[in-house]
Amino acid sequence: MTDVSTTADTAAPTRRAFGGIRSRYLRHPGFMTGLIVLVLISIVAVGAPVFAPYSPLETDMLKTLAPPSADHLLGTDQFGRDVLSRLIWGARISLQVAAMVVLISLTFGTLIGAVAGYAGGWVERVIMVGNDILLAFPGFLLALALVAVRGSSLDSVILAVSIAYTPRVAAVMRSVVLTIKPRPYIEASQAIGMTASRVLFVHVIPNALPPVIVVATVSAATAILAEAGLSYLGLGVQPPAATWGNVISDGQSYIISNPWISISAGGCIAIVVIALNLLGDGLRDTLDPQMRRYAGSRML
Repeated sequence: MTDVSTTADTAAPTRRAFGGIRSRYLRHPGFMTGLIVLVLISIVAVGAPVFAPYSPLETDMLKTLAPPSADHLLGTDQFGRDVLSRLIWGARISLQVAAMVVLISLTFGTLIGAVAGYAGGWVERVIMVGNDILLAFPGFLLALALVAVRGSSLDSVILAVSIAYTPRVAAVMRSVVLTIKPRPYIEASQAIGMTASRVLFVHVIPNALPPVIVVATVSAATAILAEAGLSYLGLGVQPPAATWGNVISDGQSYIISNPWISISAGGCIAIVVIALNLLGDGLRDTLDPQMRRYAGSRML
């Protein structure tokens, strides 16, 4: 009986805490808007073979640059390819790039920043010198240079953008770790003999993750913009593969006579980037206790 009652007493605060966190998310209009938009776009991207009315590579030279119609809701490009189908399939690449960049930059940036902040001394100086050198270059230009060296492909774009934006995550992680390092529970863990790696992975990194996750969310939006920019310049995913950057590039020569080609692709990029930024703002407001004090008026 005692064990059962103890388990129930322990589980109740956990359920209340989880319910409070869930309630804050559900009551944040920006977070919910961004989440709903991203879920819908993800469903369309994953179900591209079902939702796309045509193949993204199917050409029809008798219907080149056709205006929007019942057969082609967003018209066709200069090769007679359905623009809507290319946008739906292009969403797959954009979301794939965003997801992989977040995964890679969050993993390596967290480790690099945490080790630098917790170790201190010459280890921190060496790591941060290299990090600062990378930060000195604009992210897109660094990604552009890396893709130019490695060659144009989806893997090259993911790797280049990840390398370009990992230093930002590392810098934020280090800053947060420096504020956590002197706290009493860290000193207590060291006093009872916990190894440095155990303190780092059990106490430091989990408590430093919330602001880093927000930065990673914003990096996802930046990654989509970077992929679109590289594809537009011809250094990203190569034609005839459908990407939003390629669609914009295809329509640039016909922006006056057939503006819907580039505008529709640009609109897709804008919607996803805005949704990711809303999601990031919501995470910041709900994960940061100080921000929650000022975000109450924005909650429903």
